[in-house]
Amino acid sequence: MDREAYARAFVDVERDFEKGVEAFGVPFEPIESEPRSQRAQAAAACGCRCENGGASLVSGWLSPACKACRTGERTATFFVDLSCTKHCYFCFNPNQENYDYFLSHKRDIAAELRQAHAEGRAFDCLAVTGGEPLLHVDAVLGFLATARELYPHAHIRLYTAGDLLDAATAQALADAGLDEIRFSIKPTDVDGERGREGTFRAMELAVGVIPSVMIEVPVIPGTLSEMKDLLVRADELGVRGVNLLEFCFPLCNADEFRKRGFKLRKHPYAYLYDYWYGGGIPVAGSESEALALLAFAHERGLSLGVQYCSSDNKNTGQVYQQNLAYDYVDGLRRAFPWMSHDGDDRFLKCAKAFGNDAEPVRVWLEKRGVPFGADNDIPCVSFPMSVLSQVKDALPDVRFGVSVNVAEQRAGAWTLREVALDPANGK
Repeated sequence: MDREAYARAFVDVERDFEKGVEAFGVPFEPIESEPRSQRAQAAAACGCRCENGGASLVSGWLSPACKACRTGERTATFFVDLSCTKHCYFCFNPNQENYDYFLSHKRDIAAELRQAHAEGRAFDCLAVTGGEPLLHVDAVLGFLATARELYPHAHIRLYTAGDLLDAATAQALADAGLDEIRFSIKPTDVDGERGREGTFRAMELAVGVIPSVMIEVPVIPGTLSEMKDLLVRADELGVRGVNLLEFCFPLCNADEFRKRGFKLRKHPYAYLYDYWYGGGIPVAGSESEALALLAFAHERGLSLGVQYCSSDNKNTGQVYQQNLAYDYVDGLRRAFPWMSHDGDDRFLKCAKAFGNDAEPVRVWLEKRGVPFGADNDIPCVSFPMSVLSQVKDALPDVRFGVSVNVAEQRAGAWTLREVALDPANGK
């Protein structure tokens, strides 16, 4: 088997994935319209920072909670219940575990935080979300008091649609130690102009009272003009930052997505895998409009921070957390010594050579005492990324691939799962 035949297996997996997703009622775009290479080009054009392996584009201020989200270290999110004042067609809360139960049953989030503290868990970032957490102001204030007692230096944020926020509540949240409030502002075709204006009024109440006021909003294709107005209005109000989320289909309410003409993004993830994030499948056109908004903010000289948070960005924390097993699970590193962490996208990677190319690579590695793995059934040889350039110089006619892996548990034991084979430097 050569490199191309091996890589085709992953293409077949993606095709099967597309067929399974399309059964929910929304098709994929036929041709990829948003290659990920455009992110770096867009960042360079508007002076943005291209971070987290290119999954996040940032202009100006970025919340410390967004930085922590990239690895999931020392951070946790809590909710009282999943009841809400809004009914957005794109809401992904129905994908939450026990969604129906938590529509009517409440959790004691202060007690949950105390339990986590008793177990020795350390946090730098904490969050309260929903549903709509301001349906339960007393519970939220109790959580804030507990958090400030147990984790006095933690950054604490709250997510809200804003329609229940008044001046007294904003002041009470600030007095209790809330560092950041994130408003989820809805498009006018969901909330109407009146509802949108109500959210802006809530932001006005929060600015100057709560240290950091943010907006977190999905970029829905076809709303570019509306979103530009949102950025300008937010900047005028003194909002500190805006998170532009990649818009996703949550595998429900397909009729609402179809009637708006949405299609799903071809190659929706940098690497296809079983991701925990419940947001759903990225929609085509969202990323392009998000990048256009970054350019707009740059051209207008807006003061607020703007981040494009792609679906890839949402998934790096999971990959990072799982791949910690490579360092901490006894024997995993010994079993795969040729693997290494990619500091950009958090995956475990190694180089591979296939078929007739495998034998000269194996000989080169053996002579130099470099660890490698051989699979004679394929055949192929795996070796560290750190020596790939040397092997390529020594064996210029050999073609290589980069194997992309995630640590996961199977039958109670940790192993590595290969999720992709990239060409090495396009050769």
